[in-house]
Amino acid sequence: MSRVNDLDFVEHVVTRLESAGIRTWLFGGWAAELLGLSLPRAHNDVDLLYPADSFEAVNAFLATGGVDEITEKRLPHKRGFETDGIMVELFLVQTPEAGPFTDFWGLTRHEWPSNVFDIQAGGFRVASAMSVLGYRSAWDALQPTVDGKRVTSQEWLEHHNT
Repeated sequence: MSRVNDLDFVEHVVTRLESAGIRTWLFGGWAAELLGLSLPRAHNDVDLLYPADSFEAVNAFLATGGVDEITEKRLPHKRGFETDGIMVELFLVQTPEAGPFTDFWGLTRHEWPSNVFDIQAGGFRVASAMSVLGYRSAWDALQPTVDGKRVTSQEWLEHHNT
């Protein structure tokens, strides 16, 4: 059964992850909407930031079989799954003393602002506006490349799994 990607669905996903010991912050389009950075609109997916040292807990959650892992999203910085017909993506944010960062593709370090995890909006933990806007402005530089050429995630995976 497919559901609608609305705030009830977002709450369902966040609660389900939290019950598995995975604490997340809304990011992407939902964060932008709740922070007033964009007008309300239909959302295709749910993006979440996951502060941790590794994806160990997420991998265990995915292994339970309660959701459909999207294997193309099994990347150094990201995991993805589909539930109720909607894609959910989790971005790993490591949080050492020097400050939070994500190591995109194992090659490009994206520094998050120190307030990335300080915001609540609409009853949710939400990445800060500075985080959302900073990621948007860095997006091009964070895309995968092979030998200096921009590629898709699938092409990057194929290149690195050979």
